[in-house]
Amino acid sequence: MTLVSKALFLVAVVQILHSGFSSHEFIIMKQRLATSSDLDVEAMLLPKDIQLEAICGMVLLTLSIFMSFGKQEFLPLSGKLKLLTQDDILQEINMNKATNAKNLAGCNPYGEITNLPTFVDIHSKRAQVRRWREEQAKIKA
Repeated sequence: MTLVSKALFLVAVVQILHSGFSSHEFIIMKQRLATSSDLDVEAMLLPKDIQLEAICGMVLLTLSIFMSFGKQEFLPLSGKLKLLTQDDILQEINMNKATNAKNLAGCNPYGEITNLPTFVDIHSKRAQVRRWREEQAKIKA
């Protein structure tokens, strides 16, 4: 955890605890008013400042938790017992080096991505199949 996330976590916990204590005090006061007066205590809702304090505390708590995430470290199961970070495992790959053999052969390494079968010209494909059938019929005849 970084210093900022620890400080934010502390502020969030204090806010949540304070809003919990304040809501407990409000409920106790509401119960005392219900027994000692004729006021309509059912219509009394938790004050907005206590609600807002609880919501802000939860938002700050969530933010501090996300800020506390660091890079994961791994101990390999085989090989040297050297602590690996994510930067050591996930190396950058240059696409031109990875597909060098395919590029020399004239293949498109992005063919699976750039192939759009929904945009095939169906009329030209039908004409091509019609010509092929006619050629096959001439060969058999």
